[in-house]
Amino acid sequence: MKVLVTGAAGQLGREMVRVAGTAVVAGLVRADLDVSDSAAVHEAVTGLRPDVVVNCAAWTDVDGCELDPERAQTVNADAVGFLAEACDEVGAHFVHMSTDYVFNGEASTPYGEDHPTDPVNTYGASKLAGEVAAGAGATVVRSTWLQPADLPGMVGRVVDSLEAGVSIRVMDDRRACPTFVADLAPAILRLGAERVTGVVHATNAGVTSWHGFAREVARASGHDPDTELLVPVSETDLDVSRPAHRPTYSALDNTVLRCLGWEPMRHHRDAIAAVVARIMAAEA
Repeated sequence: MKVLVTGAAGQLGREMVRVAGTAVVAGLVRADLDVSDSAAVHEAVTGLRPDVVVNCAAWTDVDGCELDPERAQTVNADAVGFLAEACDEVGAHFVHMSTDYVFNGEASTPYGEDHPTDPVNTYGASKLAGEVAAGAGATVVRSTWLQPADLPGMVGRVVDSLEAGVSIRVMDDRRACPTFVADLAPAILRLGAERVTGVVHATNAGVTSWHGFAREVARASGHDPDTELLVPVSETDLDVSRPAHRPTYSALDNTVLRCLGWEPMRHHRDAIAAVVARIMAAEA
């Protein structure tokens, strides 16, 4: 299987290239391929003729999208259509990455794949338009709160604060499923290989807030999870006016993966513990 990864400079794209290994025919960063350039997309896909194209390219600046909806539409929706058309031409299976931001955040239990969408900001609307542009034959993978595999990320920031005895303010008024790309990337690759079609939710197990996430980091690193160094705050406490509204609850239920008989992705607390162990080993 030959895999083409777009957006290969991002945290998920980098991990996709690493996980796919010798199967990667190309991992393209923006300098290699501007996915909003229809002709360039056609030339790249028809020239490389991959079996699977995984689109990790997106404009993920939520506030930026709110201020420039035209660019959001171009990168997050129109470009997806260009990729889908090129995939159809060479018979490649198209896997497109989407987001929990297609939902309005008013639920109290995890969203299933068939739950009605209702984005509350331009970013979510552009990503939903991208899902449509991907087409019925594609795999559309929604995930939440991605954590990098090759950088400390949020785990490292919390560990550093706790080790230094410095307080850190952590939001406690939004809920989702923290998802580590080390677990997500293999699932995406398998979805592409099996040519699963439709929308698929793929997250680590467990719903929490960023404050709850930080408490798990504290526990895994040998600190008191109830430490006063972890200061729970709400978005309004941050005293920062942001153009885009965020959904307050965007946890996803991995219904399709269960129906496919797949083993659930590990709980986010286990992924946190693994990252903490890696950080501690590197510092030893």
